[in-house]
Amino acid sequence: MGIDRTDLAVTTLPSGRRVVTDRVPGAASVNVLALVGVGGRDETAAQAGVSHFLEHLLCKGSTTRASDVVAEDVDARGGDLDAFTDRERTAVQLRVPAHDLGFAVDLVGDLVLRPAMRPDEIEVERRVILEELAQALDDPEDRAHTLTNAALYGDHPLAREIIGDRRTLHALGVDAIGAFHRAEYHPRAMVVAAAGAVVHDEVVEMVARWDDGAAPHPPSALAPRGVPGLQPRTTEVVRQGGEQVTLVLSWPLGPVDQPTRLPLAVLAHILGGGPASRLFRTVRDERGLAYAVDASLALYSDVGHLAAFAACSPEAVAPVRATIAAEVERLASEGPTPREVEVAVGYVAGSSTLALEDTGTRSWWAAIGELERGGARPATEWIDAYRRVTVDQVRQVARRLAGDPTVVAVGPVPRRTRL
Repeated sequence: MGIDRTDLAVTTLPSGRRVVTDRVPGAASVNVLALVGVGGRDETAAQAGVSHFLEHLLCKGSTTRASDVVAEDVDARGGDLDAFTDRERTAVQLRVPAHDLGFAVDLVGDLVLRPAMRPDEIEVERRVILEELAQALDDPEDRAHTLTNAALYGDHPLAREIIGDRRTLHALGVDAIGAFHRAEYHPRAMVVAAAGAVVHDEVVEMVARWDDGAAPHPPSALAPRGVPGLQPRTTEVVRQGGEQVTLVLSWPLGPVDQPTRLPLAVLAHILGGGPASRLFRTVRDERGLAYAVDASLALYSDVGHLAAFAACSPEAVAPVRATIAAEVERLASEGPTPREVEVAVGYVAGSSTLALEDTGTRSWWAAIGELERGGARPATEWIDAYRRVTVDQVRQVARRLAGDPTVVAVGPVPRRTRL
């Protein structure tokens, strides 16, 4: 079954695996991405960190390719092999010169479907991941955002650290990781996207070979994703040494469907997306309270939140918190101005247009569209949709920011500070 959308084409193989290509005539590179719809949110408490652990192992070679051979083969082509995990997805991607497309498709398929999971390499990666966890805990910004998720989502899996914790990381072994891979990396859960100098039918033929001789995959063992309940607004202070305090104020957004995401992206840029944003102007330019200040969205398949971040001196914590809260309250009650929406829409659409020069970005957009947003669409359609966002739409989503924020502060917070 195939669908053509200009230079974007989609085919669903008999196995249920979907193949999406975004043809870019004249491109010097291709990016091949295998995106699996499983992440930290889909783990039990005992499995916490297994998706991220598996992601590390996917780049350590396959049952037929040693990890050092994979590294040398990728380097010999000037390629870039990468993998990542978030709360709802895991991915492996490889960018190479266009003439190495066949190598890239074969290698990504081998790594994703037949990871080696050699016991000695698992132990090495366990130590690496424990070091990664220690680094995350030592990083005030990383820790503040993790604590924000915990405060917003309570005992829901969205509250957990994606890396896991020391207890689960020490307990995960080859049997548990292998069972998770066999259950969740089935064809129906995976989209393979290739962007750049590609021919769709050739990519489909290459990916179809992944399933030759494959045994039928069982249905996913994942339980349906439960929607997190609304948590009371809270304040959490973690006092530790350093020169600056990392401050995160967050507001839950409630249910987030696809039409809501576009005006939310515009709203986040108006609040703290760049030098023209409200927070940059008030916190940095007008009052000089912080060097780093911004706002960002964390959007999941069903809910999300907006977070405002600042790093400032201990003496500036209270005024920074008050300034951010006041700007958000004003935005929620009054809404943005038409000029603010015009500038933000221009930025989002313009920066997205510039990103089209990157084959990695194009393959990501194609894969996400097919996996999560009702079908892959040309990137230009998404950009045109951003350009159609109206002032009224942004005002409507801005009302979701009403009320007190959840506040997290990490660093040398003075005892007398009231947050």
